Amino acid sequence: MLVRAPVQPGTLSVVGAQRPSPPRVHAFAGRPSCRSMSEGARLPEPGNLKPAVLGCLACVIADVRGLWLEIWSFAKRSAAACESGRTPWIQAAFTGLATGTLAAVVAVAAASRPVAAPLAGSYWLTRVLSLRWLSAIFFIAFLVALRQNKALIGDDGILPARQLLRRVDVSVARTAGNWRELSFRGKVRCFVLRAERLPTLLWFAGARPLNSWLDGLAWAGLLLSGTAFAVGGASVLHLFTLWILYISLVAVGQRWYSFGWESQLLETTLLQALAAPALAGGAMAASPSMLAPWAFRWLAFRIMLGAGLIKARGSKTWLDLTAMCHHIETQPIPNPLSRRFHNLPRRLHLYATASNHIIELVMPWLLLFPCRPALAAFGAVHILFQLTLILTGNLSFLNWLTIIPGLWCFDDATLVGLLPEAVAQPLVKRVLHARAVAIPLSGITWHFTRDISAAGIIAWLSLPVWRNLLGPRGGGRQRMNSTFERRVVLPRFLLRLGGRGEAADETSETSQSSSPAQKRRRLLPELEISMNLQSLRLLNTYGAFGSVNTERIEIVFEGTPDGRNWYPYTFKAAVDDPMKRPGFLAPYHLRLDWCRWIASCRGRRSNGLAEPWVLSFVAHLLRGDPATRKLLAKGGDPFERADPPLRVRGELYQYVFAPQPRSRADPYWLRERVGKYLPPLGLDEVSNRLADHGLL
Repeated sequence: MLVRAPVQPGTLSVVGAQRPSPPRVHAFAGRPSCRSMSEGARLPEPGNLKPAVLGCLACVIADVRGLWLEIWSFAKRSAAACESGRTPWIQAAFTGLATGTLAAVVAVAAASRPVAAPLAGSYWLTRVLSLRWLSAIFFIAFLVALRQNKALIGDDGILPARQLLRRVDVSVARTAGNWRELSFRGKVRCFVLRAERLPTLLWFAGARPLNSWLDGLAWAGLLLSGTAFAVGGASVLHLFTLWILYISLVAVGQRWYSFGWESQLLETTLLQALAAPALAGGAMAASPSMLAPWAFRWLAFRIMLGAGLIKARGSKTWLDLTAMCHHIETQPIPNPLSRRFHNLPRRLHLYATASNHIIELVMPWLLLFPCRPALAAFGAVHILFQLTLILTGNLSFLNWLTIIPGLWCFDDATLVGLLPEAVAQPLVKRVLHARAVAIPLSGITWHFTRDISAAGIIAWLSLPVWRNLLGPRGGGRQRMNSTFERRVVLPRFLLRLGGRGEAADETSETSQSSSPAQKRRRLLPELEISMNLQSLRLLNTYGAFGSVNTERIEIVFEGTPDGRNWYPYTFKAAVDDPMKRPGFLAPYHLRLDWCRWIASCRGRRSNGLAEPWVLSFVAHLLRGDPATRKLLAKGGDPFERADPPLRVRGELYQYVFAPQPRSRADPYWLRERVGKYLPPLGLDEVSNRLADHGLL
């Protein structure tokens, strides 16, 4: 398959639009850089291959050196800005060193046990563990889709997917014309345009209602993920089907599916498919790919270092180490332990922020050392870090999903060595038996070809992602939770094969034909057809909380039946009622509650008139929509047993944790009104504004 030259660095394509970025001045002048190698149209000649490889290697070394200098500079500036000086950094570094060393010693000792030694370097059990973990997350994700999607993106949802499909269809029609009048090439072009803009199975729904399709996708995902969890294994086809089902929802999810962990789940699924058997789906059907551990470690490296750099380049609170003094109180959805963590002494919050920097900026570099002690040190610290974040708040399935790359830092020998003898011995026998019979000699060539091809694709997709990690050094500002334009050209023989019949028919007609279809065909340019892979989210950048709010501002929606008395709406988990106690929700995801928190992230400057989904949500409240009411807390709609409200408004409140309550009668939050988010709106006014946004 031919490959078109990729997009300029630092560019995030929006349906064909490109924004040039300033050229990158590289440290090794005169040598070919990785950027020039990736953007050139022709590969170097065989005689010049060695200098080109050495030049790229020098380029990467210079980039790594630049990142280390940036991290070191940030640490020095942070120590100078912190009220406690270098003490939190020293404490965090010592803790990370001690924890990593202990994990390395335990891993080496565990793998050295006689029962575990035969499994050194194999990843059969790691694959089973990571697949079951991934299947459980998929089950939760599809359960969320089943329970919420009809109200969010259904036929009468807040942001209907049907309207999005129609807008894209109109855009494609303007670009390529009516596909019924086009040649085979034109039909392929239309299909590619639809797929690259919205890769979803919902295109096949046609004019039929989407609610049943949304439920069908969710039920199919529940069935497949539940089966994979029960069996402990899944084939490439099984995992690819899960990927197609979920990206079909993400593509049309709009605001509700705009979170970084949606892309991370899709990418993790493809990497898990790399480790899976091609057809048979049993737990011990075939050996994992040799590339899979490295691919997952590259994912872990990008997640952690990207998160660390976005913080180092982010708000002042990360620089002076006060971020954790505010984050736990201002995070999206607290849990019952959040207030206890927030009330810890201030010096512990400074230490926690410094520890975050050590774990995200320093520990990922251990992944570059392919030895058990280094990998175990990172894997243990990484998993402990994610578990700590899970304890401090409800961050959906983000941290649960991020544990999976850390699991691939431990081979079977390490995992088995941590188990009692009675449990370890049967597992060892099962793995050894599977290794003996799983791969026939005829399959070795296929596995080698698959790994080489996958490595080349991952490297090609990683080029703009690596430049993004470099930030200004890579030619632009670092983006988090993004993907980049990567184009592939469809092979010409497919177009020729499909167009033979039409070509024969066309030659039989006279050249003076006045058929509109023939005229349209003659006017079509004979250009190659390429597809932008950006919307498939194959390999992405990640990061979270580059800036931390120093105060918690929340939106409270209120309705009135008469214009004088106002009654608040209560959400399931979002902070609104001062008496409401938080609960443990993660890995479950309440999409409406999260989007309400994001809408308030501008603080006292938040404006609901600029948020189309807010206006549509208000319209549904004014109509008393039953599906929207189910997204709220039980009894959260004050007009559930009465006529819909006359008007709805939004108020801004500042919340802080209340002192430890002595009884259930004491409030959990203290709040103060600080502004207006949305003026009182009736149904006619909201409808006019929705029409301006193209949602009616």
